[in-house]
Order: sequence, then C-alpha cells, then structure tokens
Amino acid sequence: MMIPSLLRNEKGMALIAIYITSLFITTISAAAFSKSFFEMRQVEREISRLRSFAAAEAGVQNAMAQIAVNAYTGFINTSPINISNFQAVDGSTVGSYSVAIDYPDQADWVTVNSAANVDGDARTLEGRIFLDSNLSKYLVYADAPDFGSGTNAQYGEPDTTDADRDGIPDYPEFVPPSEYDRAALYFTGDWTTSGNNVRLYGDTNAQGRVNGNASSRIHGDAYTGQYTTNGSGAVTRSGVGGGIPVGDGFSDDRDRNGDGIIDASDYPDHHGLTQAGGGDNHRTETLTQIDNSFYRSHNSIPAYGGLAAQNRYLKFVSAGSGAATQVVEYDPTFTNVLNSYNLPATAILYVNGSIYAKGEIGGRVSVVSSSNIYFDGNTTYSTAQTRADTAHSVAFMAKNKLYFRANDLAVSGILYAENNSNSPVSYDSNYNVAGQYDPAGKVRLRLSGNRIIKGSTNLSNYQDRVYGYDPSLKYFRPPGIPVVPSLRTVREK
Repeated sequence: MMIPSLLRNEKGMALIAIYITSLFITTISAAAFSKSFFEMRQVEREISRLRSFAAAEAGVQNAMAQIAVNAYTGFINTSPINISNFQAVDGSTVGSYSVAIDYPDQADWVTVNSAANVDGDARTLEGRIFLDSNLSKYLVYADAPDFGSGTNAQYGEPDTTDADRDGIPDYPEFVPPSEYDRAALYFTGDWTTSGNNVRLYGDTNAQGRVNGNASSRIHGDAYTGQYTTNGSGAVTRSGVGGGIPVGDGFSDDRDRNGDGIIDASDYPDHHGLTQAGGGDNHRTETLTQIDNSFYRSHNSIPAYGGLAAQNRYLKFVSAGSGAATQVVEYDPTFTNVLNSYNLPATAILYVNGSIYAKGEIGGRVSVVSSSNIYFDGNTTYSTAQTRADTAHSVAFMAKNKLYFRANDLAVSGILYAENNSNSPVSYDSNYNVAGQYDPAGKVRLRLSGNRIIKGSTNLSNYQDRVYGYDPSLKYFRPPGIPVVPSLRTVREK
C-alpha cells in the first residue's frame, strides 16, 4: 500500500518541481528580456543624443560658413538658419536644427545658438565665433621682401605698470607676460633694423629672418620662418642675426637641448613661424586686399563714389558729443568750403579718387580711397583722443599709397596702403602740404594704431617718430574691415 502512495507523491513532487523550474526560467527570461529591452532603449536614446548633438554642431558649422561669406565688420550676415530635414550621410532624415546669430558690438565676435531635435531629444549648443583680421591685429603688418627700420624707430611703448607701487615696474622688459596684450609686428619677408637704437616693445613675426645690431633690441619674443631644431629639440638656427638682443624678461623658457640648465644655448624667447602653427610656432598669414566695389556700394556719401575719379579735400569735424562726424569738403587750398555732410555714428566713406585729410573723427568710420590718402594735418579722434574705444575707431585704407605731409603730425587708427602701383614705397613723407618734393627733415610723427603696408616705408624724414600700438582696435573696429571667423569656444546649454 505504501509503495503506490509513495510513487504518487514522487510524481506530484516532480510535477511541482517542473512548475517551479519553468516559473523560474520564465522569470529569468522575462528579467533578461526586460534588461535587454531597457539597454536597447538606452542605446537608442544615446544614439539619439549623439545625433542631436551632431545636428547642433552642424548648425554651428553652418553659421560659420554663412558668416564667412563677404565677412566685414558691421556687415555680418545674422539671418537665422532653419533646417527642418537634417539628413545623415545615407540620405535618411535625422532631425532638425535652428540657429540664432547675435552680433552685439558689430566688431570682433559673434554668438551663435544652435538648437537641434532628433527623435525627441533636444540639444542646444552655444558657440563664440571671433572675427580675426590682420588689419587690426598687428602694430605693423608689412608685405615686402625686406622691411627696413631706420635709426631711433620705436615700435610700441614701454609698459611701466607698477601695481604694488614699489617703484619697480612689474615687467622686466616693459612688456606684459601675455602675448595677447603685447604689440606685435608681422613681416612676410625679412625684418632688418638697418639703423641704430631701434626698439620693439612686443613680439616680432618674420616669415624670413630678423637682422639687426646690438644697439637695437626686441623687448619680447621673436618668431621666424628660418627657426629650426634637431631631433632632440635643440635649436640649430634661430633665424635672428646681426647680434640684436631678444628677450621678454620672464622665466618661461625650456631646456631645449636637455643639458639640465636654461641658458643662451637654448635660445630663450626664439620660436618658429610656420604654416601649420601650434606648439612653439606661430601661424603664417597673408594680406587681405580691400574690395572697392564693397565700399562703393556701402558708401555713406554716394556722390563721392561716382564713376569719374575726383580728388576730395576733407576736414573731419566731430559733431556734438563726438559720437558722429561731419565731413567738410574744401577746395584744393583748404580755404573755401564746397560741401558738408553729416555721417552716421557708424559709417563708410569711399572716394573714387585721392583723399586729402585732416581733422577729428567721431563714431566708427572707415575712410577708403581708390587711389591715395594724404595726411595734411593731425587726424585723430574727437577731443584729440589717440586711441579707439567703444564709441570711436577709424581706418584709413588706400588702394595705392599713404602720404604723410605735415611737419608735425599725429594720425590714429588702422592705416592701410595696398600699393597697387607696386612701387617700392607705400608710406611716403617726401612731400610737404603744398605738394612740393621736400625730403628735408621734419619734426615729429606720432602714429597710434595699426599699420598695414604692401612694400616699404619712407618715414625717416621725421626726426622724432613713435609708432604706438592700440590694442583697442582688435575689439572696437570700424565697419567694413575684412575678417575671418574663428570658432574659439562651444558649450552645451
């Protein structure tokens, strides 16, 4: 009797065990499926997130491309961008993005906000795009095989900041530690300090080499195209010759030859200038040429841009509070007034012909000539201000040459001479205000701003001359300066 009962109990137990095992397997399978489903959804969400981020990045790049077309300060294309069917490389629709472009100060930077949506995942990126220009970056930009500097020429001014008021300047060579705060020179060929006592308070960049003597000095760093190193990093050629000293006074150099000390054999403050840039090198640049048709089409005085070339004799008068400029046109003797015009606070003045200029500039103004610009008197900002600020900046851009004719002369702003006649000299001081050839010694020349020169200069007629640097022109440029967009920062909002 007990055996059949036992058999029946064992069968029941087996059945129960099968049920429990099946339930356990089912539970594990369900859990595994649920986990797999969850992980798959996570992967899908991560893919959507990456795709939305990529779409937002595409919006930033699209804005960069839009800004780069005919990029001039004050004329940046800020039209919003809306792409409703952003596609992948296989042609499938990924999602959408829209871009808003903000150009707050009309000068040196642009903010873009790119909002993307892919499969319900929203992503917003903010990019800061800086507008670089070699017309406003350098104290001197010279496009010449060999640019010479004569005796007593001074570039930049010594920075004698004494923050702790101990009577000792904070900077040992009178230049700040950051290169972005220093004056800088740029030469597409060689730079030769042919005279004595030439001083640069800042950095120099020469695609060729720097030549000078021990009576002159570069208070800063030197970057040359002839700078070379060997496999271990030791300098084999500095690109600086003639005994001109180079140094910024800061202990920021490295042991290039690996001998455990930093000394003259490591060539402190000497660096390379290459097309790629990066590392110890600066990047080479090319001169941006002005486009007469652009300035003619945006001329604040259309009559000056007529098809027939006509020279204009102009005195600039700061109007009212100095926020704008009145242009007074004279006869060639600067005696009789012919016309007067009121410029807006932000203006382009284009003349088809030469310009004879003097006076004070208010607001932000670009003065452009299809030929030459003659400075027959001081041409600075209102109230004799020499440096640009948020309300004042000026550029004088000549398709050919700039002539400095007054005996005692101060000129501020961006000074550009493209020298389309390809003569050796593009800045000339051999003539007086009467137009007579008079190379005799002149008294004083003060230029405050940036000089862009195709060719060489002839300014040594001035016995006392200082070329001051105006860092504000990097930030408060006048309208119509050609620029190149450079994406510096991107962050997710």
